[in-house]
Amino acid sequence: MNDPQQTAREHLRPDEHLYWAGTSDPAKLFSGRDAFLVPFSLLWTSFVAFSMVDIVRNGSLGVGAIIPIVFSIVGLHLVFGRFFVKVHRKRTMVYAVTDRRALIIGPSTTREVPVGRTDRTVTWTRGRRHCSVEWNTGDPSGVAAFFGGGATAKIYANTGLDGLFGPQVFAFWDVRDGEELVRELDRVSG
Repeated sequence: MNDPQQTAREHLRPDEHLYWAGTSDPAKLFSGRDAFLVPFSLLWTSFVAFSMVDIVRNGSLGVGAIIPIVFSIVGLHLVFGRFFVKVHRKRTMVYAVTDRRALIIGPSTTREVPVGRTDRTVTWTRGRRHCSVEWNTGDPSGVAAFFGGGATAKIYANTGLDGLFGPQVFAFWDVRDGEELVRELDRVSG
């Protein structure tokens, strides 16, 4: 894992000051959204597995087996793969707060919002061990809303499925030193 402070400093503009830099906790795999996704993924994969067994038993491995094979791959991603995606993101993403911007720095992309925006939601886990900060990026309308708009993006946010059905939500997920993060965000936006 990269040093968050160093990575953030490499993305500073001239005369910009870094106030906080950090990462997600890669050990925190589950969120409240998994209360639905885990049972659903197990049900989906079980159904597809029984279908595959039936196809193999009947010897009909022709073109009719393509759809169950694709559904099997989707099921495996729902059960296992999304957690690998989530851990990878948590190990490679760096979050930063400067006097001008909130940044999400990834291996190939950097996203930002003005730090003065106060349309953010702060969520704490039990015992205040982890903090997530989510900025409201506005709900799309029209065709964008129908094909993976804001509601869909929020459903899959921080699950390892986010980004597959629309843009990723701009958020700092599962940060361990949340008190310092929130203090710096309040300081620069107030």
